[in-house]
Amino acid sequence: MAGIVKPKALEKGDVVAVVAPSEPILASEKAGMEAFFRKFNHEIKFGANIMASVGDYSAGSARQRADDLNAAFADPNVKAVFSAVGGFVGSQELELLDFDAICKNPKIFAGYSDATTIQMALLVKCAMVTFHSPNAAFFPTRKITGYTVSCFWKMLTTTSGEEVIEPQSVWQSMRDGAAQGVLFGGNLSCICKLLGTPWDPIAALDRVFGKDQKFIFFWEEGYDQFSEIMRNFWQIRNSGFLKRVAGMLVGKLTAVKELDYQNFPTKKELLLEATEPFGFPIIYGVDFGHEVPQATVPVGVVAGMDTKKMRLEILEPAVI
Repeated sequence: MAGIVKPKALEKGDVVAVVAPSEPILASEKAGMEAFFRKFNHEIKFGANIMASVGDYSAGSARQRADDLNAAFADPNVKAVFSAVGGFVGSQELELLDFDAICKNPKIFAGYSDATTIQMALLVKCAMVTFHSPNAAFFPTRKITGYTVSCFWKMLTTTSGEEVIEPQSVWQSMRDGAAQGVLFGGNLSCICKLLGTPWDPIAALDRVFGKDQKFIFFWEEGYDQFSEIMRNFWQIRNSGFLKRVAGMLVGKLTAVKELDYQNFPTKKELLLEATEPFGFPIIYGVDFGHEVPQATVPVGVVAGMDTKKMRLEILEPAVI
């Protein structure tokens, strides 16, 4: 690969930061996160504006949210930065982020849903590995012995060997086969919203990974109509990216309903039609997205998938 940057592994006692790039958090959520991370021997720093709010839509202004992200990456004591919750406004602060400083201070950045917006920008501007994982406010609601939590810590701390993600729910093969490539993806609509912008992740793939690199495309979506999801998926196809896809993982499509059409084809029929010219294997229902169990999937590292073995193998550590 041309120049991917891996962050340092999280170690016991490290300071972590929680920021709110999108929606604000409640006082009860803040207390829960503090207790959770301290239980795992991590001091936690919260963004100064994490409870600022524009209604319940945004954690303060774009400038406030960007300031918190910039401060977390600039702080030499902070070893990982976690998104508190999702939302819809992450793209508003991209032009305000100090990518020069962030690139000089690579560290773990983890979250999902609207956090994909920040993750794609970090890939484009800093070639940085990030993690599609639960948001920080989610953890206090889960049992600390559960798969979602154990997979999270394993991905952020393991510096040697391979990691295997196996089904915790029902995975289905939509098109049989095996594939290897760099993991690329996250929330589908967030990726699409960046196409044609200075933070367009697909346009940056040649520069970051080289023009011959193949990818395992993983994506999830929640609380949307499938007709809109298919419009987004065809935008990805029309970008030319699917020519570089060796395999695809479809995560959980949570609370996805079709309201505009009464006689609508099935999700699988439409996805098979959209991907038919490319012929790559597809696993459907993989454990990432807006529900549990939820695996932590690194963006930017080499992995393998196999519909016969029904597993995802992370073939290199995501941290150093």
